Amino acid sequence: MNFPIILDIALGLVFVFFALSLLASELQEIIGTLLQWRAEHLKQSIEILLSGNDREKDATAQALADALYESPWIRSLNQEAKGRIARSFRGLLHLIGRIYRVLTGTRNVFGVGKTSGPSYIPSEAFANSLLERMQLSQLWQVLAEERLATFAAEKVILPVSNILSDLKASTGNEFLLNAELKQFEQSVQVILADFRSGDVSLSESVDRIVRRLEDFALMARDILPDNHPLTETFMRRLEYIRRGFASTSAERAALLGKLRPSVANLLDVFDTGSTTYRELRRLAEGNHSSAQALVDRLEAAAITPALRASLATLARKAELVTDTAQGQVAQFSREIETWYNRGMDRATGVYRRNAKAVALMIGIATAVAINADSFHIASRLATDPVLRNSVVQAADQLVVESSGDLNQDLTQVRESVDQALESIPFPLGYNEVVLEQQRQAEADWPIPLVQRRFLGWLVTGFAISMGSTFWFNVLKKIVNVRNTGDKGA
Repeated sequence: MNFPIILDIALGLVFVFFALSLLASELQEIIGTLLQWRAEHLKQSIEILLSGNDREKDATAQALADALYESPWIRSLNQEAKGRIARSFRGLLHLIGRIYRVLTGTRNVFGVGKTSGPSYIPSEAFANSLLERMQLSQLWQVLAEERLATFAAEKVILPVSNILSDLKASTGNEFLLNAELKQFEQSVQVILADFRSGDVSLSESVDRIVRRLEDFALMARDILPDNHPLTETFMRRLEYIRRGFASTSAERAALLGKLRPSVANLLDVFDTGSTTYRELRRLAEGNHSSAQALVDRLEAAAITPALRASLATLARKAELVTDTAQGQVAQFSREIETWYNRGMDRATGVYRRNAKAVALMIGIATAVAINADSFHIASRLATDPVLRNSVVQAADQLVVESSGDLNQDLTQVRESVDQALESIPFPLGYNEVVLEQQRQAEADWPIPLVQRRFLGWLVTGFAISMGSTFWFNVLKKIVNVRNTGDKGA
């Protein structure tokens, strides 16, 4: 047997493998759509990411993942079918999925009463859903409000009241600066109310308190007698209070650092032994309605220790990048997105390996179903020149008519392959001619315990699992080598 004939046989086998790979890929796509493999694998991958692959925390991770899927960020990604026909078809898919889970005993990863989920979730949607679920923004506001109110009461109003009481005792005037002090206290309460409503930032609220203190000092100087020792002492003590937290930019930054909860502090709320949790619990027990609501929601939104550890690490990274509250939150969100993308990259690798195993099973099943025996196909191509020439001609025409990109020419390629399968009598199927040829070949088969066709099916199954893109590229290379050889002859 000369080299051109061997090349033609190889080209014929590759063409058959390519045609069967197209068929198997369509079958895998249909099965994957019916059983929602991509959406199911995505949900399971998110559960593994949340649990840190700790099987003991699977239930907590599953509950958290179910809650995340209920957020508007993710729920909107699962587009429901429109129209009666589309809804009926989708309902049929869901029914098939339920039957499959009942027969196989697998868990419905989408949750009770759910039959579907998105096949893709952007990192931004995941990060926003997780942050929303953990109530970090609400927690930040509650803690910052309480710390600002405590600062105003203990570090500003109380010291001012104390030194004013000393002044009153020294002068014997119990009504001295009472109206001005009351006005100062009311202005501070207005500032606190504005911060609670979200109208002003924390740093602006601190600056406003400092300005109100300075205004009170100006009013006091106007009322108190000039050049009096008691007046000078009172004014120095007021200045000392102000300088304690607003004398320099460093002092102001240190004060804001104490008042502003960091992202890492917020995450500590999920640890019942942490200072942050005790602070929130103390507020809740003090009839703070927002704090009590937060405690109730946070207890319902339990997170796994692995997730808490991962988020704490991300929070520390965010704090190293920026030192502002807004910057930390934004950076923390970006760190979550990066962490999610890395987890999904690993999950994609797992999905591809699983898909490869499924492709192998579908390939073997396809080979058995249509009796695609690689050994028999090769022998028929070697002994039947008419069949061999027909297959070679069909392969040449397919490569010439395509642009070289299977994804772009997929529809045209499928039509060409269908025409070839209809016009060329491939040695496939369970008709009497093929079966008789296989029985005759079995007579000379040297392995008694394993039939030749079984190994042939196995080879075909492995070949099909390689995928249509692989065989299309091999087909192009063989055709190019063959045509180059013909031109040079």
